[in-house]
Amino acid sequence: MPINRSPTSSHLNTPPTSAAVSTASLRHCESESDISSLRNNKTMDRKKRKFEGEEDSDIATMMKDMFTAFSKEQDHRFQDLQASIKDLKEENTELVKSIELMTYKYDEFLARITKLEADKKYDAIKIIQLEDKIEFLERKSKSASIEIRNVPKLSSESKDDLCTIVKTLGKTLNVEIQDHEIKDIYRIKTKDSSQTIVTDLCTVLKKEKILRAAKIFNKNKPKGEKLNTGHLQMQGPKKPIYLSESLTFKTQKLFYLARELQKNYAYAFCWTSHGSVYLRRDENSPLLRVSNEADLEGLRKKE
Repeated sequence: MPINRSPTSSHLNTPPTSAAVSTASLRHCESESDISSLRNNKTMDRKKRKFEGEEDSDIATMMKDMFTAFSKEQDHRFQDLQASIKDLKEENTELVKSIELMTYKYDEFLARITKLEADKKYDAIKIIQLEDKIEFLERKSKSASIEIRNVPKLSSESKDDLCTIVKTLGKTLNVEIQDHEIKDIYRIKTKDSSQTIVTDLCTVLKKEKILRAAKIFNKNKPKGEKLNTGHLQMQGPKKPIYLSESLTFKTQKLFYLARELQKNYAYAFCWTSHGSVYLRRDENSPLLRVSNEADLEGLRKKE
């Protein structure tokens, strides 16, 4: 075992050497440097924490300000949106009112149009009825009238001259016509130079007797010997004279269309009797009465 020895007094009283002092001094300086460094670090840490705290506070303040501004902006936008929605509601209300008004007006107009269409149909029926009634009255007024066409007009012609022509015509046809049987006589304007003589007789029987006599007179006679101005003792070249019953304007038009149909579809006969128009294909065919233009159209479709 080692022996522990106490230091000698020489060792205890011996002053430290300069190397030892310097070493101790050096060690003391190094520890002080570490302490100063630690103090500085602590100071920097405090400053850093203070700076970071201030920086965090600034960021928080900035974020708060940004949030406040954003909130205000959103509030403003929300208010604008509410105002816009309110305006849209008001416009929508006005639009609904306008649509309701237009719907009411449409229903009203539709009802009026329906009524007008019904009135139109009723008026059309009444017009046809009135036209038929007028046509009947005109036929009635012309039922005893005859028309004498292609008779030259005399210079300074009077009604007495016309009566003389009609009485001479009656003698030619072996039908006595007296003055009191002629109710009225006059000429009407036509497309050609000779104006048609219209004679209103007192009776329908006399009219039919004259027309029947004219057919008998012309029957089986050559063209040059049929009723003409020579039979009326008129000067100048002979002109054929045509007799027919006096027709209304509507019947005249219908008679013209019937004659066109006769030419185009080879009907043998086309004539008028008692104000009506008739057609016949040949002598053995039944007669066809033409009352209106629809009847003619039906005959065309059958061809």
